[in-house]
Amino acid sequence: MKRNRLLALAFPIMMLMTVASCTKDDKILRVRDGVLNPQKHQDRGFLIIAKEGAKLEGITESLSKLRVKNFKLKSANQELGLIRVQTPDPTFPEKARQIPDVQSVAVDVVLNWRLPEKTFRTNRPVDKLANGKSSNPLATNPFSALQWGLQSVKAPQAWAKGYRGRGAKVAVLDGGFLLENPEIKPNIIRTKNFIEGEEVQYHGIEGFSHGTHVAGTIAALDDNTGVVGVAPEAKLILVKVLDDAGSGPFSGIIDGIFYAAKNGADVANMSLGGELPRKTYTDDNGTPDDPSDDYVVQYDRDVKDLIIAINRATIYATLHGTTLIAAAGNDAYDYDTEKRFITYPAAALGVISISSNGPLGWGINPDTTLYRPSIFTNYGKNFISYGAPGGNYDFPLNTSIVTVGGITYYEYVFNFIFNIGFWDEATNEYSYGWSAGTSMAAPHASAVVALLYGKYPKINPILVELILRKSSNDYGAPGRDPFFGNGQINAGKAVSY
Repeated sequence: MKRNRLLALAFPIMMLMTVASCTKDDKILRVRDGVLNPQKHQDRGFLIIAKEGAKLEGITESLSKLRVKNFKLKSANQELGLIRVQTPDPTFPEKARQIPDVQSVAVDVVLNWRLPEKTFRTNRPVDKLANGKSSNPLATNPFSALQWGLQSVKAPQAWAKGYRGRGAKVAVLDGGFLLENPEIKPNIIRTKNFIEGEEVQYHGIEGFSHGTHVAGTIAALDDNTGVVGVAPEAKLILVKVLDDAGSGPFSGIIDGIFYAAKNGADVANMSLGGELPRKTYTDDNGTPDDPSDDYVVQYDRDVKDLIIAINRATIYATLHGTTLIAAAGNDAYDYDTEKRFITYPAAALGVISISSNGPLGWGINPDTTLYRPSIFTNYGKNFISYGAPGGNYDFPLNTSIVTVGGITYYEYVFNFIFNIGFWDEATNEYSYGWSAGTSMAAPHASAVVALLYGKYPKINPILVELILRKSSNDYGAPGRDPFFGNGQINAGKAVSY
């Protein structure tokens, strides 16, 4: 039987395209079906949730005495009351639940993330300027002419008032990062890796570091070259919670949230999401030909317990002053009616869930509206907190050739989010490109929150939410609506409070 495959990063993969900026005669350099790498076999993980106030030492001692196969104690977090273990033995959960101070046991499901549906690389290396001139008088970075997202969230208005994120710290929970990319390197103050056998530095075969694109959207330097982040003076804490192939255990997300809060992050951006099923399914532990280690994951027990575990982390972070931002997901699901599953961490307690919107035809008409709900975004009046720019497209795709900011390309690509994140490991050359998804919308929102922390260093998540609600633009249906939630994020108005 097949392992239940839970989504992680916020876009259903259909195809990855890597291309050079083109003329009418240029061709796509590489087109590859977006197939996920097979999940490496490892013993199943479990999260033990301790009762309130219980001492974990006693529980771990009792766990070590259980007669289960290949038992490994991986970590224990007293502040969250969580213990992480590994064992292929399907009898372990029931045995562990008999320990007096154990509240519940949850399967530590593995998230299989997916790259954005369409990703495009330019042939402009990071160390070279574009031929175009920035249309933004407050940002002298040439490629900012391609960053319509800055205008969407009114970043220049916030900059004009003197707020650029100075003093704010933003944690980015993602896959691997391009740590030497000069657009973000000076702003990186701390890194952490929660993926065994890998390092924080990205080495994926795709050549596209999703986490670097996200980090650049937040805090790329304002240095007269390339792109600029919404909060270019904010500092970055880069936390690797997914491997370079895109997978990671649910506990890695929990560890990342806790780490961000413990290390002083004002904001934690999570451009990732797992669809937790509202049903019972069988986990084969990565060994489909061996039914002896199969485990039936029950929604009313295992899945709900996993939600309890992540809620402990999100509540902890919120109470310790870290504002949590998460991508809403990109399957165009209406979560006001969808009953099969729900996306986490966007649905977790204390998390601000961000939908995506963007223009159509911006490469031809830069005055077109920037606020069309994206064709792919998940939505729901009770699920979405705010909207932010994440890119857009429609069918049929407009493949006419246009030039914007010194780059010639297909028109529809300019409706995506432009930033860093592309890397040729063989030549060690960094380049720019486009990506689309709620993964790109979330960092715009996180960066606006960073501007607030830059203005008010002692602000807390409750006040952040209050300011965002008062300052957001009410697009869509009047009042709270399924696509914009409380409204579109507006940096210029937010820093005016």
